[in-house]
Amino acid sequence: MNDILRAVMGRRTRVRRATWAVVFLGASALGGDCDGDLVQDPTFRDWCGDSLCAWHLDVGHVTPVPTWSKDDLGVSFADGTQISQATTESSATCILFTTVANLDPTANLTLMVDFDSDGSYEYTGQLGATSWQKVEEEITAPAAYQGITFAIVKKGTGTAVLAEMRIQSSSGCTAAPSAPDAGTLELGETCSDSSECADGLTCTGTGTDLLCAQCSDTQSCPGDAGVSCSTRSVFFPNQCGPGQGLGASGAPCLVGTDCVSGTCAGATPIPLGDEAGACDLDAALGASNPSNCQWYGARGGRCQ
Repeated sequence: MNDILRAVMGRRTRVRRATWAVVFLGASALGGDCDGDLVQDPTFRDWCGDSLCAWHLDVGHVTPVPTWSKDDLGVSFADGTQISQATTESSATCILFTTVANLDPTANLTLMVDFDSDGSYEYTGQLGATSWQKVEEEITAPAAYQGITFAIVKKGTGTAVLAEMRIQSSSGCTAAPSAPDAGTLELGETCSDSSECADGLTCTGTGTDLLCAQCSDTQSCPGDAGVSCSTRSVFFPNQCGPGQGLGASGAPCLVGTDCVSGTCAGATPIPLGDEAGACDLDAALGASNPSNCQWYGARGGRCQ
């Protein structure tokens, strides 16, 4: 057994190659005072049927598979899959991510961090290609927040198997606090300026209730002049002809009826308060009255 595999099996390896985007760090640069895991099941071993027990399957499909050992299971991601876990963490000032994975160069596996769990992802970091090497990355949290949602998204076609995604409170971060990446916020995510929204979207709303939307009073719907700009309810973003099946492949959407194909991948309901019950976006927004989602917003997906 070579040295890399022997080190990984002990889960005590130093950082051999930091391949994450944004910051490249060696082990000596990372904060070493870890206070404990912020997420449940960081090693993806607890399964409830065909889904992970602690991680919510937002879209797509996951499978338990062997890692470097047939007795040590990890999670394999199908194309177009997103899993997430919401936490009540509110005091961590520095967050350390430790990943052990087998990722092809074309896997396009991304970690996203949403402080306040409001649908606005302040940090997005792509995990680079690796073969069971331990990689560490840390980010500085905002000065004040209530709760964090962590999401793992696979968009590429290559193999993506995670054996570990340990997320811990740490100390010693020197980077500036995370802020929304320019041009990455999707339909329905909170924003402060249109430059934060993905191509084709605009930041609009009333007062502090600003969302990335397809259209506004100053940005009309593209193409057919007869397509109206409207919203399904007060907490959802403006859309161009919602529910009319107009969205081509890659267009922003909330549910399948927004798309020509009838399939919207990646849309996620966002609870806005304690009153929020269960919300099935496709069922609720396909009806005339989205009553079971009245205390929800949504982070949009893309038409397939």
